Amino acid sequence: MANNTKAVVKSISAINNATETSDRDNTSRPGFGEHDIMLNDIKIHYTVRGKGPVLLAISGGPGFDARLWDDFGSIDDFTNIVAMHPRGSGLSGPAPQDTDYTLPHYAADVETLRAYLGIAKPIVMGWSHGGMIALQFAFTYPDSLSKLILIDTSAYFGEFMGDVDKAVQAFRDKPWFEKSYAALKKDMAGDYRTDDDMKALWAEEMKFYFHDFNDRAMAFHERTKDYPVSIAPLKCWEKEMPVMDLRPHLKDIKVPTLVIVGRHDFITTVPMAEVLAGNIRAARLEIFEKSGHCAIVEEQEKFYCITKKFINDG
Repeated sequence: MANNTKAVVKSISAINNATETSDRDNTSRPGFGEHDIMLNDIKIHYTVRGKGPVLLAISGGPGFDARLWDDFGSIDDFTNIVAMHPRGSGLSGPAPQDTDYTLPHYAADVETLRAYLGIAKPIVMGWSHGGMIALQFAFTYPDSLSKLILIDTSAYFGEFMGDVDKAVQAFRDKPWFEKSYAALKKDMAGDYRTDDDMKALWAEEMKFYFHDFNDRAMAFHERTKDYPVSIAPLKCWEKEMPVMDLRPHLKDIKVPTLVIVGRHDFITTVPMAEVLAGNIRAARLEIFEKSGHCAIVEEQEKFYCITKKFINDG
């Protein structure tokens, strides 16, 4: 791919025009609020909130809105979060080509944003597909981060993917099962043509991503189910996922790493998380026993405490 890190960064927002571009340490704070800038010839949206060391947050997807982070499990109490909407997703613009949604493309955008904001070594946190971007970023740009947080993600699928159909049968007694199951099967088969088609499927199948679709999960679902979904990144991912294998690079990640996984996650499973923790030199694994793919929502209090300790530890 082209060397995206050399792309010219141009601000299209008045507040960003005033942002300094010299390197700062990870306690410096980018301007709070909503921002749009041009990164690698794509309009990228990002949000800044919270106080403390700077944390670059990379959302799940691909093609899903970064506002799915919701309230970030309240960790903006002690971190200055920069939440990036990946190219082609949420409030960011599309890539020039439908093939430009690979992990190296996304990682290059993160690096260009980091350099633009002048943050020398931020903490980097990725959830689900965002965790895969974070892994790619960590070994491609090893001097551009201080710590790494990986939430419900994987370096590889292959034989670990398991039987998704079998996994969701645990929900068969739920009143919403049949409709959500039909949506999941359509998604897995690539049976959607438009962004709206996928948005409707996701609103139904999201329920499987929780261990217990209880009041907390239902409230999250209600707040986030209408966010847009973009299928161009998903279609690219359908080709990249079967051949993705980041495992050989895990040994090259040297920064302290926190690996979080839900015990009942049926997409990025505990064995996948164990591969990460077992091959990243300075990694520790935290299994959230009452969570599926959304540990940050399902066990928010535990997520808050573990993340705070990890960030504050030397």
